[in-house]
Amino acid sequence: MKTKIFALLMFSSLLFMNSCTKEDDAVPPVATATPATQTITSGTATSVALTSSISGTTFSWTVVQSGVSGATPGSGTNIAHTLVATGEVAGTATYLITPTANGTMGSPVSVTITVNPVIAIVTYTVNIKPLLVNSCTPCHVAGGSNPNKWDSYATTKSNINGILDRVQRESGAAGFMPVGGPKLSATNISLLKKWVTDGLLEN
Repeated sequence: MKTKIFALLMFSSLLFMNSCTKEDDAVPPVATATPATQTITSGTATSVALTSSISGTTFSWTVVQSGVSGATPGSGTNIAHTLVATGEVAGTATYLITPTANGTMGSPVSVTITVNPVIAIVTYTVNIKPLLVNSCTPCHVAGGSNPNKWDSYATTKSNINGILDRVQRESGAAGFMPVGGPKLSATNISLLKKWVTDGLLEN
């Protein structure tokens, strides 16, 4: 009788030990996303490789988009989505990736993709004149007090370096432009610079 009881106790102990071992073996996987950040041009594809510390790990992800379209939730070992910027400024797609191995989930990792818009060639008529007329009226347009008229292509072209210098000064500094108005946004200053880079075209 004692032998049977001892055998049962030993069997129960083995079951308990095996149960503990299985629980202890459930190590959560550690995910790595390469790269963790990426910058692409609108209309091109992401390329994010997903790997783990444990062989056979699977990956699933959710995504939040801001100013971007084309990203979707999914699963796999590589995120390859063609993303498109929906505005004139850069947008982002932020993926939250969760690894799972042997039924155990690991901590999520985050990947942020920045998507730069494709900007057409900047011209005076389409881009620069509306910007300057909107920002520099009434001084720098026909009938205004300043002799330099930014509603004239030739005048604006010959003075672009001075314009760029003054609009990049801090509000309140000597020579700041537009006088009495707010500082131009970084996007608008970049537009002026791109006009120079694109060749100071009129149309």
